[in-house]
Amino acid sequence: MTLNEQQTTAAAVDQWITGIPGRIPGCTIFVENSEHVPYAKELAGEQCVVLVLNGDADDERLIPVSGTFDVSGEELLVDGTLSLEIQDYVAIPFVNLVGVTLVRITSDDDWLAFFDDADEARRSGHFIRQLIEVNAVLAERGLLAGQSSQHLARLHIAADGTVLSGPYGAKIGRIGDPFHDLQRKSLALQPEAVVASIRDPRSVRDSLATRPWIPRYLAALDAWKFIPREDRASTQLAGFGLSLYGASADGELPSPGAPFIIRHGGEHSLLDTTSGRIFRIGIDAATIIEAVSNFRDAHAAAAVIGPALNVSESVAAGAVTAVLNQFEQLGIDLIGATR
Repeated sequence: MTLNEQQTTAAAVDQWITGIPGRIPGCTIFVENSEHVPYAKELAGEQCVVLVLNGDADDERLIPVSGTFDVSGEELLVDGTLSLEIQDYVAIPFVNLVGVTLVRITSDDDWLAFFDDADEARRSGHFIRQLIEVNAVLAERGLLAGQSSQHLARLHIAADGTVLSGPYGAKIGRIGDPFHDLQRKSLALQPEAVVASIRDPRSVRDSLATRPWIPRYLAALDAWKFIPREDRASTQLAGFGLSLYGASADGELPSPGAPFIIRHGGEHSLLDTTSGRIFRIGIDAATIIEAVSNFRDAHAAAAVIGPALNVSESVAAGAVTAVLNQFEQLGIDLIGATR
């Protein structure tokens, strides 16, 4: 297998797990029963990738998968090279991640633990260690991140021929249904329908609605991956148990795409996760950036920066403008509106 083929396979698997389109040109189609392969190939056309449980390794139009995707502690082997360990979310704090690990959120206990852990991170700055490792892949991230798209990410053909909008999604058809019908029905669903076959989607929708900052929490999990393991115990992220200007614990958080203010050993840095660049900055600049990112408005930020830095509002406004201009010249969007 070429490097390009390996990358395409990994991207297709990620799209199937997370429900986020765009990793490959088309959608990922997972087939539980190899008898349905001809239909899956018909759906796939030239752009979709077909994953088949116990599929034919000699068939170049599909990617064989062995193992199981819905039993915690088991392994899913994709194309004989990509190994995924399956773990329930509730078990994650108690396991050591050796390889790539698919973290499922399926049961009531899983969902409760996920939201409890997110609340704790927001309140105290404590993150579950395993979730900030590079080899942890959180399932249904598209739903959690509130991402909507007019592009189909995946289809899942169950063993009995039922076509679902995802591994645990809503029923949208059966084998034989044309692709455009499945696509139309899937895209018409509410985001929470991706869990419709295993729980009442309304409970997930309501829990997310009361925590509009969950997308920023997910971005924070990614941000930790840029921080060396040896530094993590003494590092804090602004917005999670830390505010440099005294923001309320339940106040606004930046958009997911905004950079992060990092405090480590009394020093402050700005981390732009899109580019991977890190800038050492002073505490005044860090305070300004936190306020600008939180309020997403220079005037509102200046109103709180003045008291925090013990300067007049006019001086604060000038400082906010200067910081915004400086990072704009560096190609850094402090508000994250363009991501």
